[in-house]
Amino acid sequence: MFYLNKLLKKHVTNYKIAFSAFARGMNSKIDDGILPLKYAKRCYNYQISNGALKDGIGFEPLKLPISYDDLSQERTIIMESNQEIKAIWLYKNYDSQNDVQDYRLLFYTSDGTIRWLPLVSSLPYTFNIASVIYSSGVPNAVNYRLNGEDYMIFSSKTDGMWKYSANSMAEQIEDGPSLASMCLHYERMFAVVENGERNRLSFSENLDPTNFNPSLSEGGFIDMQDERGKLNKVVSFNDYVYVFRDFGVARVSAYGDQTAFSVSQLFVSSSKIYSNSVCVCGDRIMLLCRDGLHYFDGYKTTKLNLGFENLLDGITNENCCALYYNGKYYLALRMNWHDNENIGCESYADGYVNNALLEYDIKTGEVNLSRGIDICSMVLVDDGNFSKVVACFNGEYKNVIGQMTNDGKFFGNSLKKCWTSPMSNLGYPTQIKHVKEILIKTKLSCKVKISSENSSKIYNICGKNKNQRIKTNIFGEQIEISFIAESSDETDISCPYIVVGVTS
Repeated sequence: MFYLNKLLKKHVTNYKIAFSAFARGMNSKIDDGILPLKYAKRCYNYQISNGALKDGIGFEPLKLPISYDDLSQERTIIMESNQEIKAIWLYKNYDSQNDVQDYRLLFYTSDGTIRWLPLVSSLPYTFNIASVIYSSGVPNAVNYRLNGEDYMIFSSKTDGMWKYSANSMAEQIEDGPSLASMCLHYERMFAVVENGERNRLSFSENLDPTNFNPSLSEGGFIDMQDERGKLNKVVSFNDYVYVFRDFGVARVSAYGDQTAFSVSQLFVSSSKIYSNSVCVCGDRIMLLCRDGLHYFDGYKTTKLNLGFENLLDGITNENCCALYYNGKYYLALRMNWHDNENIGCESYADGYVNNALLEYDIKTGEVNLSRGIDICSMVLVDDGNFSKVVACFNGEYKNVIGQMTNDGKFFGNSLKKCWTSPMSNLGYPTQIKHVKEILIKTKLSCKVKISSENSSKIYNICGKNKNQRIKTNIFGEQIEISFIAESSDETDISCPYIVVGVTS
């Protein structure tokens, strides 16, 4: 007797899966197995705009206007010195004789000198501030007005205190203290004194921010001895002076007579606060701790869960720097990207200090990350007629002052851009997937990398002004897709779909 042998045929169903228009940014903290496809597990050097991947932040050589009559006519700044530029500040000065704003860009170089250049001028050169030498490292600086004249005051650990005015020679302040941080608040200077324990907040005489002589009629100090650690940063915010310490924040009420000053300890952190990240951003203060980004509203501190916290693993960010511009908080910092890539400054033989620039939108909560840029100092240049973010750098571009752009290029070189999905089962666990097609719209050339636990392929895609259908052939239970752009052309990638055959 013969029996009929029935073979069970495998059934394949095709699905068209969208990648959520790149709308939700990056989340490297959640495990790939549960991270939705609308998030990237890694994304850098892209700007996510209107659901498309576009060029991220870049920098180019600084250009400044020649005249207020036509701000489009600009000069490129010529750096006479080959010294490294280590810090940069904006000096706001009002020229009362000519009734004009005489704003200047000041910067500190590695030979210990401070140089300046006018914001608006036909001269492309920089000038040295004579006599001022800070051989022990980058000084702290603050802009203030006294008796109708605008000054910049400088102070460092061992080289004393100087004040500089556009209308006079730089002058050393006799017996001026060495300060780690300082700010102006109600006609007094409040400062962290650079001593061994660094637990003293000093304040100057009223109406004289250079006189710190302790006296009931002049300056004074407040000692803070507790477990919150060193005093690192002072900020004037919402009618109070806030002191940011290693592991806490103190609020100083400082109105009128110094005998009425009072101190409240508001916040104790279990995670180290990086003082250089502290920045007033409208109605809040942003700050970076070892465990991630926080904001402080004057009373309490709230941790933001932005999805990149694991990129801070094993990293120290004492050398970060920050500023606030156009509703966004910018933070130059160091990150551990947990991959084998070397982007931009990461390929320098001499190493790098920072390798990322974070852009956080205060209103929307959106985060964009640029990778491969080693910034050592940033300042917002804004004189009421034009504004731009200006920075100086470590490494290869240590002799250059740059201005921020949105073309994704770093001094003419395109930084590699990457958006990578989680390694996902696409909602069909244990079943084998066959990635058959990818549908995408890209105006210029890019690469799509499709990977599984078994294999990986890269597809080169030419730019067109319409959707493209690319045939692919990848099998696996887990699928990962990356969108990579390396060209110098303008990037605009949108509307990605994949067609997947699922075997059941």
